Parts: sequence; C-alpha cells; structure tokens
Amino acid sequence: MHGPDLFFPVFFGTICFVSWLIATTWQRRSQSRQLGEFNTRLLQRIESFKDFSEFIESDGGSKFLDRLMAGGPAQDVQSTILRTVQTGLVLMSLGVGMLILGFVLRFQEPFGRSYVFVITGTIALSLGVGFLLAGGASYRLAAGMRRNDG
Repeated sequence: MHGPDLFFPVFFGTICFVSWLIATTWQRRSQSRQLGEFNTRLLQRIESFKDFSEFIESDGGSKFLDRLMAGGPAQDVQSTILRTVQTGLVLMSLGVGMLILGFVLRFQEPFGRSYVFVITGTIALSLGVGFLLAGGASYRLAAGMRRNDG
C-alpha cells in the first residue's frame, strides 16, 4: 500500500474515531451531571438523621448508598450486552459492504487497486465478529451468574 492509497481510509477512520470519542464523552458527562443533580435533590429532601437512617435501611437506600460509594450508576448488564451486539452487527455490516465493494471494484480500471477496501473490510468484519462473540460470552456469563444467585 502506498501513501495515497492509505490516506482516505486512515483519514475517514480518524474522523469517525474522534466523532465517537466526543459523542461518548458528552453522553457520559451528561449522565454524570444528571445523576449528581438527582443525588443532591434526594439528600436535600432528608431533613433529619432519623429520616436518613430509615432511608438507608430500605432496599432503595442501600442501593443508593452502594451506587454513591461506587462512584456512579451500577452497570446495567443487559444494556452493555445489547450495546456490544449492536456494535458487532454494525461493524460486520461495514466489513461485508467493504469486502463486496473491494471485489466489485477489483475489475474496474480506475479502481484497480481495491485491496484497500478488502483490507479495511476484513478488519471491520473481524472486529464485528469479535464484538458478537464478546456479547454472546457476556450473555452466557450473566445467565450463569443469575442462576447461581437465585
């Protein structure tokens, strides 16, 4: 691969990665801000030590205290697995599309060097399969933990 052949895939990948990084950072900051505001409002409603001790002894209060001590919301296993599977499906679709594009353009004159599409598609497809396998393994582990708990 020569420099000009690599420029567009690398440039596009960099733009996508930076966009994803900005979006996830903004989302996490927004969630943290909302959680902090909720916790502040909840603690302001507790007027006495007796109210506080009753709140802590309840199921909701103990979960609230655990979450507060852990530094954030408890990870929702189902949404994490779903996000992993979604990412895997998107990457697999991208990989298959790039592979098809590489093989179709292989015989056309201006796109004679379509191996850039084939290489990028293979990488995306491999990442997609990896995410799907990770989602499946997480699902099996979570199901096993749930059976052991109750």
